[in-house]
Amino acid sequence: MSGASVSRVGASAGILSVVVTFVGFGVHGGLPPATTADAVRSYVGAASASQTGIGNYLELLGYSLFLVFAGFLYAVVREAKPDRPNWLATVGFAGAVAYVAVSAVAIAGQQTMVEWAKSGADARTVLGIYVFDGEAFTLSFELAALFLAGVGVTLLGLSRPLRLIGIAAIVTAAIVFVSGLIGSSSIESDISQVGFMLFILWTLAAGIYLVIRPPLPGRAEPA
Repeated sequence: MSGASVSRVGASAGILSVVVTFVGFGVHGGLPPATTADAVRSYVGAASASQTGIGNYLELLGYSLFLVFAGFLYAVVREAKPDRPNWLATVGFAGAVAYVAVSAVAIAGQQTMVEWAKSGADARTVLGIYVFDGEAFTLSFELAALFLAGVGVTLLGLSRPLRLIGIAAIVTAAIVFVSGLIGSSSIESDISQVGFMLFILWTLAAGIYLVIRPPLPGRAEPA
């Protein structure tokens, strides 16, 4: 495969991560609308264990594809500036790994909530798992912001189109960080959804652009 083709594969992982994640969301359905035992009981009653299992598996696959995309961006920066330490790129990639790890724990928590309730656990007890799931989701924003900031600052030193992606990443990082902070202080706040959607939109936009104009190995300019 040519260098451009390999780059397109890495960029496509970002697009696919968004698509597969939302397919997973659609399969397992929305989470309880409130942190109450009644909301959890209603959610569990409407969902099957197999349905949520498949949806959560697809959701985690989406996060795994995002990790491939993050690795691709890390490689782009390292190959474009091999004579520099690029420690910010390393920090950014580490943030992506940690973000996916925490998200995987949250996904497992959701599945545990359904399986435990289906096996006869009291809704009040299962509510604790849902609270854990929600807190893991918002706390992961800090790691997502670390990824965006590390990658964004590093991209500022490359070509103009990549600099624009970097600027967008830095702005998104600030919004994601603040929305995660507010969401962690109030689990029922909708602001966390805003931060998550902006993060998803940045990933999608960056992936699409880099598929159309893939950066070649060893060059800072897109093809």
